[in-house]
Amino acid sequence: MSLPESVKLVEVGPRDGLQNIPVPIATNDKVRYIDLLTQCGFPEIEVTSFVSPRRIPQLADAQDVSRSINHDSNIMYTALIPNLRGLHNAIQSNYSSIAVFTAASNTFSQKNTQCTMDESIQRLHKMKHAWEEHGLRIRGYISTVWHCPYEGNIPISAVSEVITKLLDLGIQEISLGDTIGKATTEEVRYTLESILKKWDPSYFALHMHDTFGMAAANIKAGVEFDISIFDSSAGGMGGCPYAEGATGNIASEKVVALCESLGIDTGINKSKLDEASNLIQSIVTKESLTYAEN
Repeated sequence: MSLPESVKLVEVGPRDGLQNIPVPIATNDKVRYIDLLTQCGFPEIEVTSFVSPRRIPQLADAQDVSRSINHDSNIMYTALIPNLRGLHNAIQSNYSSIAVFTAASNTFSQKNTQCTMDESIQRLHKMKHAWEEHGLRIRGYISTVWHCPYEGNIPISAVSEVITKLLDLGIQEISLGDTIGKATTEEVRYTLESILKKWDPSYFALHMHDTFGMAAANIKAGVEFDISIFDSSAGGMGGCPYAEGATGNIASEKVVALCESLGIDTGINKSKLDEASNLIQSIVTKESLTYAEN
């Protein structure tokens, strides 16, 4: 079995890592965190999301954060957007890369975005002209690829149908999400074996939550199937506010250690990564204690 010489890690901590934190994190603290992640050498950092502040209050400062961070020309900075308004806000904030999302479960889609799977795809069609006009790079998330907190096991046919629709939209990279961290290695292998009969592995990333401690083994399975893009969050921060029990993304440092053990290069500065992880964990702990005292 041959493994890739290197992989790409997409750092999602500033968005997916913080969106579910109930206490407000100051804008300048988010900026310090992202600037440290830039120094780590991540090839891509998901900075924020232009969502309604009523839905995700933690990300209400998306424009201020985007304006204040230090940019490195070698790093792709991405913003998640839910709709056309969010897309226009991202464009105004000078993003050249955006992420969009849907799900393989209708119930989860309705809880997460207040629309069905088909309606979420229709929203993307309404955005397509704008992102093409501005020459944006588009990354797509599919949530609940293996398990849904409401519907249980997800059939591979549902996942393949969503993949087909995203690729037809011209989306260049699709992140397959284990939203509640329940997927087993056997399930991951089965899904990848199925979809890679139809599509090249270069289209896909894995977004594994570590709720039950299986994310590292699932990423290793992905590497064995020539998947070379993985989402992670410094310090293991994060989870989905619409999936109870989704306690956190796999820690970036855990993925780096796994890759190192397999002889795979990530290009990440480990000391800077530890610094970034310690910073955000200390900030969240401090704010949580302050919130509890009040």
